[in-house]
Amino acid sequence: MKSSDGIGNEARMSEIERLLKEFQEKFLERTSQAENFITMTEIERMWSDLRSKTDNIYSDMLRELLSSVDEGELIRKKKENTKKKV
Repeated sequence: MKSSDGIGNEARMSEIERLLKEFQEKFLERTSQAENFITMTEIERMWSDLRSKTDNIYSDMLRELLSSVDEGELIRKKKENTKKKV
């Protein structure tokens, strides 16, 4: 794996932490006063937004990890195992 992947992952982890903190702060703000209490619809929308944003980050991380796999050795071994034996 390239050394830049570590930096990219650190940035992604920071972004996930930022998104979680933002979610928590908004939730706590909206549940602190009875007059302006958050609705279930708002909670569901916030939760959906958080999942969508973090799912995108996780998908990018997995895609990069999969693209870094050297399939050459795997293919060679697979070919050796599937050759007909006489």
